[in-house]
Amino acid sequence: MIPDKNHVAPGRGPGTELLAPVGSIDAFFAALDHGADAVYCGLKEFSARARAKNFTLTEIERMSSLAHQKDRRIYITLNTLIKEVELSQVVDILAALAAIKVDGIIIQDLGLWRLARHHFPELPLHASTQMSVHNGAGVKMLERMGFTRAVLARELSLAEIAEIRRQTSIELEHFVHGALCFSISGQCLFSSALTGLSGNRGRCAQPCRRRLQNRKQPGYHFSTSDLSAIELLPQLIQAGIFSFKIEGRMKSAEYVARVVAAYRMMLDAPVDQRKAALIGAEEHLQLSFGRPATRGFLTGFVATGIADAGQHGTLGRHLGDVVSLRGGMIGLTSAERLHVGDRLRLQPKNDQAGTGFTVRELFLEQKRVKLVAAGDFVWVKRPDKGFFQVGDAVFKVGGKTLFTASPEACRERLAKAVPAPASEADENQWAASAAEARAALLPKIPVQPAAMPEVTVRGRDIQDVGLLDENQQVARLELPLNSRNMTALKGVEKSLRRNQGRLIWEIPAMLFGSDWTEYRRAVQMVHGKGYRHFRINNLGHIPLFSGLADVILEAGFRCYTLNSQAALAWQELGLAGLTLSLEDGKKNIHDLTHRPLTIPLTLTVYSAVPLLLSRIPLKGLRSGNVLHSDKEEEYRIISDSGLTEVVNGQDFSLAGRLGELREMGCARIMVDLSHCGAVSARGKQVLAALASDQPLPDSFTFNYVQGLS
Repeated sequence: MIPDKNHVAPGRGPGTELLAPVGSIDAFFAALDHGADAVYCGLKEFSARARAKNFTLTEIERMSSLAHQKDRRIYITLNTLIKEVELSQVVDILAALAAIKVDGIIIQDLGLWRLARHHFPELPLHASTQMSVHNGAGVKMLERMGFTRAVLARELSLAEIAEIRRQTSIELEHFVHGALCFSISGQCLFSSALTGLSGNRGRCAQPCRRRLQNRKQPGYHFSTSDLSAIELLPQLIQAGIFSFKIEGRMKSAEYVARVVAAYRMMLDAPVDQRKAALIGAEEHLQLSFGRPATRGFLTGFVATGIADAGQHGTLGRHLGDVVSLRGGMIGLTSAERLHVGDRLRLQPKNDQAGTGFTVRELFLEQKRVKLVAAGDFVWVKRPDKGFFQVGDAVFKVGGKTLFTASPEACRERLAKAVPAPASEADENQWAASAAEARAALLPKIPVQPAAMPEVTVRGRDIQDVGLLDENQQVARLELPLNSRNMTALKGVEKSLRRNQGRLIWEIPAMLFGSDWTEYRRAVQMVHGKGYRHFRINNLGHIPLFSGLADVILEAGFRCYTLNSQAALAWQELGLAGLTLSLEDGKKNIHDLTHRPLTIPLTLTVYSAVPLLLSRIPLKGLRSGNVLHSDKEEEYRIISDSGLTEVVNGQDFSLAGRLGELREMGCARIMVDLSHCGAVSARGKQVLAALASDQPLPDSFTFNYVQGLS
């Protein structure tokens, strides 16, 4: 059951909210000084932008006090997945934020949801875009769970947003400006698989920005343009968006000032003055030096250039390429005006990071100048450090400043903001809530080694059902609930009857627009034929089964469970089983299996690794094409039902380690053969290796050994 404590949204009048990113103290003041209604920022821990400067709780307390004095709001991002060992620290943070009376916390992990709902109900909850909420059913689930706001997926059209608005009354927030990810937020394992640095834990290494080879042709296939929806603000308001969110907690204070000022102009402009306001706003945005702009999915189709393989994904405007290196100078023909004091970046053609520097000296025809015009051949003094060569790209990443306050001056301003002292009664209440929450964390218990684990095989087609008769080790078979399998089901229903209770139907991760309604009908039809067991992959899947009797729902790995509080949360939402995350490590798995949970946990021991799941089609690539990195890593493209999936060339396997998994008490395992077929030669090879507990060649253990960062 969902806890029945009531959440009340903070009182707000009608209108809209301009929400600004704050990753540093000077960005905080840049946002407030240029018209942000609210800011969002992270702590030193549990922030999806771990590489931003972020803030201490003491700084958050002062920032909150100052924001409230100015009638502004402050939201704290706790939008990462939480390991079991981190739960106690999270409790202390929640207690502190409740004491500070922040205006909301933005969360991804359902363990945080459960802790906040049970022990800190005064904290308004915002569902992060990392939760992949993308349809009306998902938003209605959030409303039922006590969330006051949903940060919608960035892959929605205006029409889809309007339909969601018609189905729910909670606040809707949407990104309007800044960097886009190729993957749907919360569905990316790319960085984690390559480096152990998880995007779901705020440590993304951005491998999607790298150059990849398609049949020896280089391109930046997963590197997206930046979102800019400033022209669409009136339509977004009409569609029902309350909060307009700017991305950029890794960006400078100057960037925040520019973009906030631009969107403030548009939001404040009377209807008859919007055209003039847009001109002024675009002048600001031209100096914010992002990537090339796109409207994303808002206009109902994929805009040209959202993912252009020929376009390097680096920030800034391309000035030209280095044509000469001489005497500590670089020579190029500048595509636009260049001034002493501008910021440039030299970007090599390979995967290496660029080198930024400030222009200190310019030479035009051997004469020192302060300014050159577009089209001039100019010599620029190059940085002292770094290796540069002819052909490197030069980008302009900064120009005339709008916000000039130094971080030191901003810290002095913040120091003057004295928070109101808490009453003794309040302090006692928060201390009691924290103690209650810590006491509710599950104790560690001894675990008996498991016998032979129960095996579930994830197959691909109806013909894989034969495995249930052929292999006595397989307890259950899971199949995707799709049109192909539903059509094939009609011809084999009689032969399946004896194995009906051993079959699980899996719902695909994303159900955009009318897809949800179609799957509701499919679920009802399959349920009517006597099938009761289903696997879900998103919060929005739970309402698919409303009103259906005797349904058994289990969660796939996309319903992230990295801690015992998340496991209890899913159980309270009605689930009967969970699948642990593919990217989890041995230590955290051990910690989870040593908690007294009553909901079964399944561990995947073999699978292809889906690195990216996207609504963006890849121009010039077909399903089955393989991309290669400069390090000869392979990435396979799968296009199906309007989605693009990028799969790692090496499969994940824990074959050879089943003994230690049994010692940890792992009683259920998943063998995912959906990419090759359960009864294929590869499928039989995998099952044989697991039966004898022998390692499989050409596979990797993901984060199991090295741990999840």
